[in-house]
Amino acid sequence: MVFKNGIKAIGFDVGHTLIKYNNPLNWQGLYRPGLEHAAAAANITLSEDMILAATDVLLKYNTRINNREWETTSDRIFQEILERWGLQADLYAVKSGFYSFFRADAVPYPETIDTMEKLKRHGIKIGILTDVAYGMDNIFSLADISALSDFIDIAITSVDVGYRKPNPAGYWKLLDALEVSPSEMIFIGDEEKDIIGAKKLGIASALINRGSETKDFGQDYALESLNGIFSLLEL
Repeated sequence: MVFKNGIKAIGFDVGHTLIKYNNPLNWQGLYRPGLEHAAAAANITLSEDMILAATDVLLKYNTRINNREWETTSDRIFQEILERWGLQADLYAVKSGFYSFFRADAVPYPETIDTMEKLKRHGIKIGILTDVAYGMDNIFSLADISALSDFIDIAITSVDVGYRKPNPAGYWKLLDALEVSPSEMIFIGDEEKDIIGAKKLGIASALINRGSETKDFGQDYALESLNGIFSLLEL
């Protein structure tokens, strides 16, 4: 089924677009409790020097401070931390404990499920393209959208692609998976990089802004909630 302007699919970012997180975008201020959570999960006793060493590693991979388009992996980051600690420990337990601390309050926005149900009912394809924090494995990052899995045709993370937005590689991968052309998709996100990446490929872009601050990143459309997509599609 084709809707206004030939749109067949909607691409979504995840964090602060579909899912609400109570943590700030920059996790730097929460490294200490996150590391304490990680250490407890692996039965490690942390010293102050260990926290400082791990913080140094995390800062290096913090994209809010050191912008990069290439993606890393969680194994690379947390193995580097364990090496700095001089420990052989359960790598999965460490990173699982760290990520679970930051994901604890993740919930869909009130309109998310209803919006996706309606899109699927009208035959619109739904895809996810999301950058993950600190190389987070899909088993963790995609768990945040598990309540939406019945509506999603494909979910792609920066770990899958090897690059982060606004690099076009993830957008091309999403288009290929949904079997649509750039002119047949709208991409919705909450950050400038979401808009820039879509525009590089000629994909219509919609910025969702639930706050009062005016934001102009060159987006084609501005939304205050996900429900606004229906007016774009004339549904």
